[in-house]
Amino acid sequence: MNDLGILKVLILSSPLIFLLLSLALLPLICPKFWNKYELLILTFVSVASITSFASISQNTAIASLEGVIIHDYIPFIITLFALYVLSHGIGITVRFRPTTAANLVFLGCGSILSSIIGTTGASMLLLRPFLEMNKSRQKLTHLIIFFIFLISNIGGLMTPLGDPPLLIGHLKGIDFLWEIENLYPHWLMYMSLCLAALYFIDKRKLATEGCSREYETIEGRPIEISGMLNIFMILMTVAILFVDVIDVLLRSILLTVICIISIINGKRSGRLLDLGPFREVAVTFLVIFIVITPVLYSLEVNSNAIHTKIAEWSNTIDESTIYFMMCGLASSFLDNAPSYLLFFNMAGGNVQELMTTSSGILKAISVSAVVMGSMTYIGNAPNMMVTSIAQKAGVKMPSFIGYMGWSLAIILPISLVIMIIN
Repeated sequence: MNDLGILKVLILSSPLIFLLLSLALLPLICPKFWNKYELLILTFVSVASITSFASISQNTAIASLEGVIIHDYIPFIITLFALYVLSHGIGITVRFRPTTAANLVFLGCGSILSSIIGTTGASMLLLRPFLEMNKSRQKLTHLIIFFIFLISNIGGLMTPLGDPPLLIGHLKGIDFLWEIENLYPHWLMYMSLCLAALYFIDKRKLATEGCSREYETIEGRPIEISGMLNIFMILMTVAILFVDVIDVLLRSILLTVICIISIINGKRSGRLLDLGPFREVAVTFLVIFIVITPVLYSLEVNSNAIHTKIAEWSNTIDESTIYFMMCGLASSFLDNAPSYLLFFNMAGGNVQELMTTSSGILKAISVSAVVMGSMTYIGNAPNMMVTSIAQKAGVKMPSFIGYMGWSLAIILPISLVIMIIN
């Protein structure tokens, strides 16, 4: 790191490292302290990051932060908000007997939905119907774990709407259809192998429960869906994001109008929108975008040294494999959105080059950022939300280490195979 200097790089990076460690560890180690002082800690980290950046280059700091907030954060958070609002306006009632086949179909279809309304939206929309469908089952832990794998993470791999990392990539200029054109083999392999593993595990669990017992008679339509206006507006949101000729400002205005229509319609229908979870996500991402800006600056300044080092490593290991491992490790224990952004910029940030001649690297970053977020409870925001709701519903969820035992046994082997053949 000769261009900027190791000391300055450490100064610029320390707020981000502190933030990510705080987000990962404090809610687990001292949840009461974190809940009480979270906003104060986030404010302190933001101020420390801006101050350290300004001390090195005030003009650069102002211009960089202004660009990131206006051109990256605001369009990003408006899109997330639109998907959040629209998904809350849809109601799903499922009346199936909780057989292995029914659970496989539910999780498979739910994973497809994740790429349309996002992993967070799909998780919040489908978890309660999934729990209700399986309320007569005695053992639900493994079903919720695979729900996290498939709907809260893997399902978001197919479009920019699916997961925040891919949305960031789209806002940076990655084509809307790039994921579905390039990542469907990865999605299909993850889906197929995870569902196959669930088939054998659930069959065994059912046998221990007494698979010959009769389930209660289920009356009524097997599936009921309400909120058709919101479904139509989700399709409009997809169309707005798909059409590249729409200006970023106009796109944000159109999505805001869609949100307002959905909220008004929800009030008329008596549906209350809980903005608490989204408010927390919006604040957290704002701080992340602030503290990651000086790190991105240091990566840009030191890009030649970074590329030289990766080129040295790639003499023995394929370059895309290096990015897969580094981004996957960061996504597992930190957060997949900033991990994607870091390694996207580390790879040069040239959109056209990454989509064509360096597509292997972009595939590696995209797949590892999205899927490896399922390795721990803290790798992706929906993981903790699903776990919390399931526990309140009486499902005994494993500890942090216990959950990692499942991900190491299921997700890691599949990822190693994909990493080799990528």
